[in-house]
Amino acid sequence: MASSRIVWCALVLCMSWVAFGSSPTSAREDGFKVIVHPTNAINVVDRGFLRAAFLKTAIRWGHDKRSLRPIDLPKEHPVRDQFTNDILAKTPAQIRTYWIQRIFSGTAVPPPEAESISAAVAYVLANPGAVAYIPATADAGGTKVVRVD
Repeated sequence: MASSRIVWCALVLCMSWVAFGSSPTSAREDGFKVIVHPTNAINVVDRGFLRAAFLKTAIRWGHDKRSLRPIDLPKEHPVRDQFTNDILAKTPAQIRTYWIQRIFSGTAVPPPEAESISAAVAYVLANPGAVAYIPATADAGGTKVVRVD
């Protein structure tokens, strides 16, 4: 009886992995990297500060007081979901609710959404206070890749 439960649980788990198109470790292996304008003096960004930047509770870089200009990848991009979970510590549904509340209260609007990875890179290159995340395997195109602590 117990062995049939184990087999059943293993089967359900395997079917879930297939249904979602990846194993639990593949998202980590794919990953993302954080990019900033090449003139930005930072080499490392604190995870909490990055979260505050994308939730718009921080509005300026601490080291030079430039305005923060975060940009998101398109909603359907899998790296956006990973960034939302790992850095913002929210699910995509929770982040939608967060922004609906902020918009209706008049306190903030969400970061703009890039049409593509190359558009996010171009945005960062055009805006000295910009910060974005892109797939770890993507070309950073002249932006500065910073480590997240």
